[in-house]
Amino acid sequence: MLNKKFKLQDTLDVYISELENDKVIVTFSRMTTRERLEITTHRDVAMFLACLNGKQTTLEILNTLGHFDIEQAVKLLDFLRSKHLICEIDNNAIENSRYSRQIAYFDDMVLNQSGNESQQKLQNKHIVIIGCGAVTGAMAEILARAGVEKFTLIDDRKVRQSDLLRHLFCRLNQIGNYKTDILADYLKRINYKIQTKIFHEKLLPQTDLNNWITDDVDLVINGCDEPYIGHTSLKIGRFLQKKNIPMYVMGGFDAHLMSSGELVFSPYTPCIDCCQQTFQKALTNWKPTYTKVEKPEILIKEINNISISQEQLWDIGGAGGLSAMSLFSANLSCLRIIQFLVGDDNFDYKTERYEYLIDKGEMTVFEMVKQTNFCGLCNG
Repeated sequence: MLNKKFKLQDTLDVYISELENDKVIVTFSRMTTRERLEITTHRDVAMFLACLNGKQTTLEILNTLGHFDIEQAVKLLDFLRSKHLICEIDNNAIENSRYSRQIAYFDDMVLNQSGNESQQKLQNKHIVIIGCGAVTGAMAEILARAGVEKFTLIDDRKVRQSDLLRHLFCRLNQIGNYKTDILADYLKRINYKIQTKIFHEKLLPQTDLNNWITDDVDLVINGCDEPYIGHTSLKIGRFLQKKNIPMYVMGGFDAHLMSSGELVFSPYTPCIDCCQQTFQKALTNWKPTYTKVEKPEILIKEINNISISQEQLWDIGGAGGLSAMSLFSANLSCLRIIQFLVGDDNFDYKTERYEYLIDKGEMTVFEMVKQTNFCGLCNG
């Protein structure tokens, strides 16, 4: 212990208040969580704390100060470590200045490992994104900036002028190009180490997901919301369940542009079928308004992946919104995704979908639950 080097956590503010008889109050304030801890101690302890810069061993510091009891010093170090106020310096660790602030955040928030360990785990992840739209594009950017270096991107669509409103990775001169290609290039400009695999394909009932999702995948983000994200999530979720790969169902689409998604990873969470049953029960008394399709044969051809003429293509609209709303959903989702990917022991696996109601300034919560009377998988 005494031959190790320690420093105060980077996200701590430390305040010293003088008392009588060489006593002081030391106040530790953690910037990330707003936690405050106060201790009353001898002013020599404050001097010892000031010397913890990660450059000298504890024993070297004690020899410099000259009047510390060794046993008491060990107890002090144990106390500071138990409260995550100091961290050990690993001289063999590779300094990563690019992620230094994020590593400091992980040091505070992921207590079962060092910030460097959390960062390394994140950089080794492989993420598959099905449907590269406004929200998933922003999620890809956030994860890339956080350090993820391997992505598989799947989308058959090309950029239209209306996409420029919320697809922040797209530019005017890229209209008509594939979204996947543009997003891959955008991520590469964030970090040249990023590897991307691209598929210009649409998710259909007969799609073989083995072609897209390999065994080394750590998370699949489903952003395929047409014809309905509930249907696409069932197909993808049932496939992933057999391979023990988690899925994050995207939020922030249609009439819910400021909602998070939810993680589906059975048995830690309800399975995808239980999630769908939760929605069905919640919507029992809701009745949709139906409309007629003038040429249903076009829809049938599209589902069966039959080539149709350019004149027959249609442009489906959507709910009006701002780019800030897509970013809200992406950021809210990625905070939770990153906590999961780095292996935080305190990750709670709650399958909750949050939505901010912009007209009321309120956050609502909708929780998916295990349907024990319906699902044999979740009944255990």
